[in-house]
Amino acid sequence: MHRHMIEEKRTIMNIREKLQIVLIVSGCVLLDIFLHVLTAPYGTMPIDPDLNFVAEIMGVETVAAFWAVSAFSVVAFVFLRIREFLPGGGVRKGFLYGASVALLWFLAMLEGVSLFGNPLINEMVVGLSDAIPVLLLGVSLGFVKPSEGPAICSGTGLPAKKHQAIVLFAAIFLAGRYCAYTTGVIKSGIQVRPVGTFLWTLLMGIAIGATFEWLDMHRKGKSSRQRVGEFALCVFCLNWGAFLMFMPLLFSGYIADVLIRIALDTSLVMIASYLTISAAGHSRTMGSGESCIC
Repeated sequence: MHRHMIEEKRTIMNIREKLQIVLIVSGCVLLDIFLHVLTAPYGTMPIDPDLNFVAEIMGVETVAAFWAVSAFSVVAFVFLRIREFLPGGGVRKGFLYGASVALLWFLAMLEGVSLFGNPLINEMVVGLSDAIPVLLLGVSLGFVKPSEGPAICSGTGLPAKKHQAIVLFAAIFLAGRYCAYTTGVIKSGIQVRPVGTFLWTLLMGIAIGATFEWLDMHRKGKSSRQRVGEFALCVFCLNWGAFLMFMPLLFSGYIADVLIRIALDTSLVMIASYLTISAAGHSRTMGSGESCIC
């Protein structure tokens, strides 16, 4: 009888947690849509855009709303998968995670300045329209208590060398992206806007390294394979891909370029993550039998 009551209570808590998550994601999606409507005058969509067949049939607004629901759902999914391993308590976990994704999305938006020649102020305003709701999403999810088990606070790997990790991420991302730029593997503004392209690439690499440090991904207690997988494949790849997929969902001719970008950038982040963990002196062999939590 007692066991039955415990199981019933656990079921109720699971339902309550899922309902809270759905409400939080829905609220942040609505906020994202509202902010984009509010900042519409700053939008950088071409006057006569080359929409793909999905956008032609469903309409730009419907596709944009579908992207928002999908992207914010991915952000929430990743947080729920890794929250027990993030540093700090519930709200701090949510803030650090939300801030990390917000920074990645905001800077991703700014690539339009060097890539397409869009005005910086426009890209910043539109970028904040996504960054603010996703930050709020992370913070709000931090208030949701797990229905099973206590939170696990991780230990810091090597805080004294945080600046070294950021430099390493920046250098690897810069080198890898420039190989892709110069060989024409992905589109870039390296010929028309070389200074802007360099500055954005450098800042993006620094930002990725900063998120690695914020989320304490070189912590002790897990194999290097797990830690690399958690950050590169879960935190970075899924959130990065969720944001970048907006373009091919709406416009024609972007799917190949975006998929290559996601694969390239994820590979660079995997390399940087592993080298950072190894340099911190807390790595295990990459051949470990433990698998990524994702």
